[in-house]
Amino acid sequence: MKLVKVGKLINTHGLGGALVMQVLTDSPEIFEEIEYMMLSKGGDVKASFAVENMSDYKGNILVELKGVYDIDEALKYKGMDVVVPEEILPVLDEDEIYWHEFVGSLVLDSNGAEVGTLVDYMDNGPAEVFRIKSENGYYLISNNTDHVLEINVKEKKLVVERSGLVSEEI
Repeated sequence: MKLVKVGKLINTHGLGGALVMQVLTDSPEIFEEIEYMMLSKGGDVKASFAVENMSDYKGNILVELKGVYDIDEALKYKGMDVVVPEEILPVLDEDEIYWHEFVGSLVLDSNGAEVGTLVDYMDNGPAEVFRIKSENGYYLISNNTDHVLEINVKEKKLVVERSGLVSEEI
């Protein structure tokens, strides 16, 4: 079963164990169907909880999980990813793609030189940010027309403007 990251627990809320989840999917309706929430770190599932309640909270979702009833317990899960089985995602149109399907794509610069491989994507509010692994480390680049010149779904490649690359080590 392939798991897909659809959210991230970014903070706790109050003393009762609630967590704030940032939504990382263009299909937030999947949360209406979720009865159990799987939490992962570094790609490995670390915990699974029955969902007691979810509600909108300042552009995010406030999550209450069965068994997590105080802030100390909730802090253990802060920073973890929320993952779901890929098969529960809605079917897309032919010209659409889920970003997780693009992970592993070759990243080239505007001159055709290899920059690295796409290893992750993050929704950073107004734009997605791509994380690229190169032989010199990891880079981030904002998905906008000034920095990402081409997204070729068929060939699984990105063409980027090198000036838009930002080292993660900053």
